[in-house]
Amino acid sequence: DPTQWRDSDGDGFGDNTSGNNPDECPGEYGTSSIDRVGCPDADGDGWSNAGDPFPQDGTQWEDRDNDNYGDNPLGNNPDAFPSDGTQWSDVDGDGYGDNPTGANADAFPNEPTQWTDADNDGYGDIANGLNGDQCLDTPAGSTVDENGCAESQKDDDLDGVNNAMDACPNS
Repeated sequence: DPTQWRDSDGDGFGDNTSGNNPDECPGEYGTSSIDRVGCPDADGDGWSNAGDPFPQDGTQWEDRDNDNYGDNPLGNNPDAFPSDGTQWSDVDGDGYGDNPTGANADAFPNEPTQWTDADNDGYGDIANGLNGDQCLDTPAGSTVDENGCAESQKDDDLDGVNNAMDACPNS
């Protein structure tokens, strides 16, 4: 290559910054080739130590949301939500995170059929999921039954009219 004539650190990348494939760390031996060419790469993943948030882990090299969990889903300690710094794990696999705060937070981190509880009564908003709430608008502070319903919301015959308003609450 006539554009390169010296390699002072012996790493195979030339010192001429205006030549082909120049060494971005000409004073240090390095094997990085992705973010910076010819810089130290302790884990051998191709990313320089300076540009790799996980310089000792060859399975991870990027962390877009800066939560210290890598974006490579097949690597060590992968981030289940690489674009959401408030979430990184989803034990039950329902697409909502195990951390209790943030936009993708799971109110039921160990139950894959439930993830939200808008009225905070302890019953999930997915009616046909495990422990589904049959009364989604339970008043705050209400004592609820096994269906997530307060006494004023009960609908024993499941006709869509609560018992207090139903002329025939049992049929």
